[in-house]
Order: sequence, then C-alpha cells, then structure tokens
Amino acid sequence: MQAQKFGAEMLIPAQAASLDCDKAGHDGALTLKLKDGRGLRSRTVVIASGVRYRRPAVPRLAEFESRGIWYWASPLEAKLCAGEEVAIIGGGNSAGQAAVFLANYASKVHMLTRGEGLATSMSRYLIDRIAATPSIELHPNTEVAQLSGDAGDRLTSISWRDKRTGIETTHQVRNVFVFIGADPETEWLNSCGVALDANGFVVTGIQTSGGMPIALQSSVPGVYAVGDVRSGSVKRVGGAIGEGAAVVALIHEHLSKLQ
Repeated sequence: MQAQKFGAEMLIPAQAASLDCDKAGHDGALTLKLKDGRGLRSRTVVIASGVRYRRPAVPRLAEFESRGIWYWASPLEAKLCAGEEVAIIGGGNSAGQAAVFLANYASKVHMLTRGEGLATSMSRYLIDRIAATPSIELHPNTEVAQLSGDAGDRLTSISWRDKRTGIETTHQVRNVFVFIGADPETEWLNSCGVALDANGFVVTGIQTSGGMPIALQSSVPGVYAVGDVRSGSVKRVGGAIGEGAAVVALIHEHLSKLQ
C-alpha cells in the first residue's frame, strides 16, 4: 500500500524472463524482459526474487505446510513446540542451528538425515554442540515415509524409515522442520552476466567505485540484490527488509553519477 501511495506500478501476474545488460542505448538503460513479451527499461534493477525451498518427496507434505510443516525455526514456532517432540529433516548447518535452538524448547529433537552422519555437511562446532545436547537424537540413513493429520488438517504424527533395515516407525510429532536447502530464483539472469556463486545466489559487493566495493551491488553496475537471493544474506525477513531499505540510498547515488 505504501509503494502504491508513492506511485509504484504493480504488475500482477508478471514473471521475469531475462535481463539484458547491454548498455548500448544513449540512456544506459537495462531491459527487463517479461514472459509475456513485454520489456521494461530502467537504469537500475533490484533483484529480490528470493528462493524456492526444497521439499522432500513425501505424500501430503503440501497439505500440512504452515500446519506443522515449517521451513524456518523462529521463536514463534519454538513456542509452539514447548515440551513436545519435534523432527528436523536435514543435515546441514541450517538444520544444526535449528536443532540447537529448538532443543531449548522441545522435550526431544529428532534429526533425520539421509546420509551416514553429519561430518560431510555440517560445521564441526555444530556437530559438537549437537553431541553435547542430550535432547537431540540423530537418526542417520533415515527418510520420511508418511505424514498423518487430524480432521482439521493439522499434522499429528510422522513415520520415518531406516534405509538400512527398512524398519518404519511412527512418532507423535506435531511439528516438522525441513532444512534440505533452497534454490535461488536466478535462472532469468543467465543472459545478463551477473556473477553468481557456486549455488546460484547473486554475488554482491565485488563491483568497485573509487577502489571501494559497493554493498548490495552485483557484478553489473546498477544491478543490486537483496534478501534470500543474495549470496551471504542471513535468509531472514528482517534482513531482507533492512537490505531493501539500504539499497535505496545506493540507487540514488548510482543515478546521480549518470546525470
């Protein structure tokens, strides 16, 4: 509503197809091409396209999202789990941080990983923290088999299977946290030459002006990235809001140099 108050035009629905960074035009403008064939020209572009959180192939998963299936672990979700058993799917650093955090609230934290252990996917300090926390139980070589709910479509239990033995067990777990990674929405940038890291996130702070890196700016001058899509961001709403506010000053500075 605030954006509309100040004259911003909302294009709903509209999907970005590609970004043309060839500044051959007299005004030095970039061209954002949409899926429907339209093109938008601008001297600055802010990439805030976010990520797609990976989802395990488990029946009824989408049905229980925000009803017991979570892709984050904030204090709000932690309070919902107070005194209960919870399950975490994943074996990376995000999963480890969530396990240590939730252990302060839940009676037991089950960590389900498809691999043999955590050594190849998690930092040593987190592995040590998990090992030193009695309420965290690691289940290696394990995959989720089934999800069950009540009449109100609220998750009530989860079944997981030991891949080595094939034995499946059911647990009264009402909250499951999924941390198996995320894929950034950056395919549409391939034709522009914006630098991406090994996982496809937009790299910022590498373009220099007067010998100093410009925060939030990509490898293409005038193209910025904020929020989850940016490499190294904290992947939190508060962080994205702060970056979105900070990039405004950078845009003003960039445009002033073009005049």
